[in-house]
Amino acid sequence: MTQAIPHPGKAQTLLMLRWVLIIATSYLMLFSRSGSETPPTVALFVAAYFASNVALTALLPHIPSQHLLNVGIVLFDTVAISFGLALTDNISNDFFVLYFLVVFLGALTERIGLVVGAAVVSSMVHLTTLSQFVGVDQLLQSGYILRIPFLFVVALFFGHLVEDEARARELMRAEFLSTTSHDLKNPLGVIQNQAELLLDGEAGPLTADQVNLIRHIHASARHVTTLSQNLLNAARIESGRLVLQRTSENLRHVVEAAVWFARSASDLKQITLRFTTDPDLPVVAIDFTQMERVVANLLDNAIKYTPAGGAVEVSIHRTIGHIALVVRDNGPGIAPEELPSLFEKYHRQANNSRVAGSGLGLFIVRAIVEAHGGTVDVESALGKGTAMIVRLPTSGGELPQDASALRRWWHRLSRRSDKPSPVSGALSAARCL
Repeated sequence: MTQAIPHPGKAQTLLMLRWVLIIATSYLMLFSRSGSETPPTVALFVAAYFASNVALTALLPHIPSQHLLNVGIVLFDTVAISFGLALTDNISNDFFVLYFLVVFLGALTERIGLVVGAAVVSSMVHLTTLSQFVGVDQLLQSGYILRIPFLFVVALFFGHLVEDEARARELMRAEFLSTTSHDLKNPLGVIQNQAELLLDGEAGPLTADQVNLIRHIHASARHVTTLSQNLLNAARIESGRLVLQRTSENLRHVVEAAVWFARSASDLKQITLRFTTDPDLPVVAIDFTQMERVVANLLDNAIKYTPAGGAVEVSIHRTIGHIALVVRDNGPGIAPEELPSLFEKYHRQANNSRVAGSGLGLFIVRAIVEAHGGTVDVESALGKGTAMIVRLPTSGGELPQDASALRRWWHRLSRRSDKPSPVSGALSAARCL
């Protein structure tokens, strides 16, 4: 899979940075000389290096991919600068080491600021050490001071290339995850809807064993759906592309939908799943789908870590200026030393390593909740269970009622205490996917 040539704006940025690199290298070569005459080889190299960027400008429309362009530039400029330094007076082996160190740092990290800072500090340390042998006056007269801006530009140029390449890889990864998630959506939705119809008795009565098998199918399809959405959301969060579509909602409707979907998994483990809420909850400005994923991930964790025969309680409470969602289980609990890293990406509990999971659920929960201006906290102790507390601000919750009113109308039409209708199940599955 190749990436198309860069956007004209990106191409201009690359060409501009390369002009700066060529000028910095040429200045170092021309003004670091102890004599007044410039050897023909140096003048020829400077002219050829300037001409290379003119040629690159003409070749850009014909380069098939951004990756090929970046690789070609890295190879060409690394060799060209090394050859130019070899033609420069007062360049010793230690400066070659420093130059390659800067290039190496640029290849190691995607943080361009870190590379540039390291280049400036390293060059200043180099000149400080050199001044002990040649004196400060000679450093200024022989052009030694030009090494600082030269290494600064080298770090900026190669750091930009690495950062651009990393950004391109992240975009390709996000596009792959988005495509995969979209391709999984329809077949998984069909599996869930058919399982719901069977559990509703639409195809006739079922035996206890058949009900248990269909619950397995429904829970497994839901698990794959959640996993694919978590991978997609994690990529969006890391790239800063998670966008909320807020409407005024009653959080109870969000939790009811998530609880219903979680019942197949809880019934399989014979876990009691209870939901309570304060009356007259205020509406909050939330993204319904993203917040439902928050509740789904919290319920998924609670059910996975609660032993068979246990209980998971979900509750919503109204507080001053906030609405609190609490998911509490009576599982094994979390060790105190693990609490600070609980919401980190790919974190898995050491004492529950045999429980299947991607380690993305709580990372996504915190990112979505904080994007809503809320907070998420955990209360846990070994052997006493865990409580996850999500607090969302209620101020500024009133938004235009068009989409949210329609959504609440569907909830009022389809809501049941035990089993939803086939129509409501299909609508919920489609929305969650």
